[in-house]
Amino acid sequence: MAVDMLEVGVTLPVPAPWRRMLALLRTSVGDPLGGVVDPHITLIPPTRIAGADLLDFAHHVDKVAAATSPFRVCLAGAGSFRPVSDVVFAPVAAGADECAGLAALLRSGPVEVSLDHPFHPHVTAAQNVGASGLDRATRYLRDFTAEYTATQLLLSARTADNPAAPWIPVFLACLSRPTHPE
Repeated sequence: MAVDMLEVGVTLPVPAPWRRMLALLRTSVGDPLGGVVDPHITLIPPTRIAGADLLDFAHHVDKVAAATSPFRVCLAGAGSFRPVSDVVFAPVAAGADECAGLAALLRSGPVEVSLDHPFHPHVTAAQNVGASGLDRATRYLRDFTAEYTATQLLLSARTADNPAAPWIPVFLACLSRPTHPE
């Protein structure tokens, strides 16, 4: 049975050991998504597409990844979108330009992506957990740093008619353009 509409997203996964640390922080401040959503940098936010377009979009994600070199990411400190949105995050201190470039390339493909806010690369650490939870996450992240090389894009999907449905990894694309010409 074909699915008429899907919600898709494209992320840069945060690798171990920081993935586990950030997930534990998120659950420790009461955010239930800490146990179900792996820490990541969102490049394409949840976007509705026709189920029939998933393969074309996966091909586009693969082409963008193949044309992109792995790059250094540094997460450092704490940021917040308060008072606009009850979110505390680890800002991308290095690699933000590369993230923005990837996000723009991904939006230039076969899927129309609308952004509610300007693109701001970050890793969510707490969301909608009340002021005390957000304050605890901010204190924890104040001295937080994580450095790693971004090497993969993850395309995930879920049925569009059920926002409580879990995200399912659909396609993992490796960043693979050589960093030095031969």
